[in-house]
Amino acid sequence: MAFWVLIEPCIYKMIRVSRAKSAANRNEEVLTPARTSTRQLLQPIDEFFLFLVFLSVGLKERDLAHRFNIHQSTVSRIIATWTNFLATALGSQCIWLTREGVQAYLPEEFKDFSDTQMILDCTELRCQTPSSPLLQSEMYSSYKSHCTMKALVGIAPHGPVTFISNLYAGSVSDKELFKQSGIAEKLTEDMAVMVDKGFLITDCCKCKVYCPPFLSKQKQMPAYQVKETQAIARLRVHVERVIRRIKQNKLFDSIITMSHVYNINQLFAVACMLSNYQNTALVKKWVK
Repeated sequence: MAFWVLIEPCIYKMIRVSRAKSAANRNEEVLTPARTSTRQLLQPIDEFFLFLVFLSVGLKERDLAHRFNIHQSTVSRIIATWTNFLATALGSQCIWLTREGVQAYLPEEFKDFSDTQMILDCTELRCQTPSSPLLQSEMYSSYKSHCTMKALVGIAPHGPVTFISNLYAGSVSDKELFKQSGIAEKLTEDMAVMVDKGFLITDCCKCKVYCPPFLSKQKQMPAYQVKETQAIARLRVHVERVIRRIKQNKLFDSIITMSHVYNINQLFAVACMLSNYQNTALVKKWVK
């Protein structure tokens, strides 16, 4: 409800503009405000609730149409409208934090890695297998053994999502995705990023990279490397917790159909940014 109060002042204007553009794209007649009010079946707050149900529970449009007692095509238009609106409204707020902003909220647990600007990790969303063999080969992920779309997510040490890349074909490597995402341009020499083992980006950015060391040709890791691995793993796991929080939206837990591929970038970005409005704490003190 608090989030609704935040967006309500501009909601009606944005919905009218979005519907007018959609109608123009379909070469349909744009209704006047007087006639629109007679055709409106759901109030904006109910449309917002419908969108959240679609995102969080992952119900099909036909099911939502039955539950809300409206036509399936109306459900489709509501989802498209609210996806565009929330992507615009939330995207207008800069989620990237300056180095000073990150340092101001740096948790005590990061005292040994105090220059950490963000923790990075990739995540994959399973999608419907395309009919084109070329697309199949590009989107097939050997890690998931399925066609997927892959994104790079970055969080600040204290928890909020501060970077979201576009979704790419599932066959792209973590390193190539890092290059194409544009995140390297935001990182400076006085910053550091924390990544998982195998995320080989040291030669792709000018900042410091905290990554668990490899065993290499050694038979056993030295004690200091074991402690470093444990320390990084304890802190890096927070990005996985954030991604799990995002994927609690059941839309991403199931296979993304081709009917939603056209706006899946916006849907994923909205889900990531909405996770920043959850009030639960992310970083907690570890039991010694």
